[in-house]
Amino acid sequence: MAEQKRQYKRYFTKDKLAKVNEDNIKAYQAYLKSKIIKNRDVKETTYKVYTNYFNQFLVYLMEEWENISIHDEEYLENAVEIMEGYISFLQEELGNNKKVINTKLSAVSSYFHWAVQRKGVPVDVHPFDRKLERMKGANDEKLINHYFLNQEQIDIITRVMHENYEKPKGRKFDIQDLLIWHIAIESANRNGAISKLTWSSLDLESMMFVDIREKRGKMVEVAFEESTRDLLIKWREMRKEMDNLECDAIFVAKRNGVYHKMSQTSIYMRVRKMGTILGLPDLHPHCLRKTAINKIVDETGDLTLAQEMANHSDISTTQKHYVKPKSKAEIREKLKQLKNKNKQD
Repeated sequence: MAEQKRQYKRYFTKDKLAKVNEDNIKAYQAYLKSKIIKNRDVKETTYKVYTNYFNQFLVYLMEEWENISIHDEEYLENAVEIMEGYISFLQEELGNNKKVINTKLSAVSSYFHWAVQRKGVPVDVHPFDRKLERMKGANDEKLINHYFLNQEQIDIITRVMHENYEKPKGRKFDIQDLLIWHIAIESANRNGAISKLTWSSLDLESMMFVDIREKRGKMVEVAFEESTRDLLIKWREMRKEMDNLECDAIFVAKRNGVYHKMSQTSIYMRVRKMGTILGLPDLHPHCLRKTAINKIVDETGDLTLAQEMANHSDISTTQKHYVKPKSKAEIREKLKQLKNKNKQD
């Protein structure tokens, strides 16, 4: 059997790099110049690779963190969260293995190690040194855990989140958490689509968001149920009492006193917090998508319906990656049910 060639995704294009914050480009060029002077032998090897990887990181900041400066106080304060989101992005979107991810983290980390020793660079402390866990088992190609939640687990998270939200004090979950959870489970959409939901795209009567631009420019719908519609109405009313909230995005975060669209990274971190209810601190948005699609197959037995809900162009993608493999015990029970049904017929 011939060895399959690795699939590469072209994501960090020249067009995207051209939009990157110029201050970030200049900062890295200063670092690069300083390092090459001391070690010119690796200019075309190590530093060429690091430059490419650092540019990838800057494109990520441009798209996910509004082109934030790497010297900005907001980046320095949120560096661990930002870098964890970057790791997730490299895993889920680009399919990078652990060894590559560690090298990409080193490319960013090396800059900050240099910056804290450099006069004139406004960085006093490396923002994620010894705070960010590197990928363990770099030779193990299983990058991230994927969970298919069963109905009992879905019910537990739903109940605990709502009970916690109703508490007068000490809430761990807010109404945006409730909406993220319900929309993700009910729509089976990707985190990228959910992060782009807006009030102007909302059709309350049809209970869906329309014309949401997803990966590779695909336009999709994001559907939800009646109880989620009621939550959206409540959230819309709550927003009227909030200062400086003129943003069209459904999910928002406050930065420097002004509300902005919540990033995919922030949604990712909120889902991780939901996972702690079940003792799954590494639960992530793609688990909710896989859970929702698998639930359709379990309840209807209709793989085509699941494919359409997932917006997959190829049904084999749905079957291979979004349907939980049955155990021998589950297969045996299913056969027993079919046998009993045939007897009754």
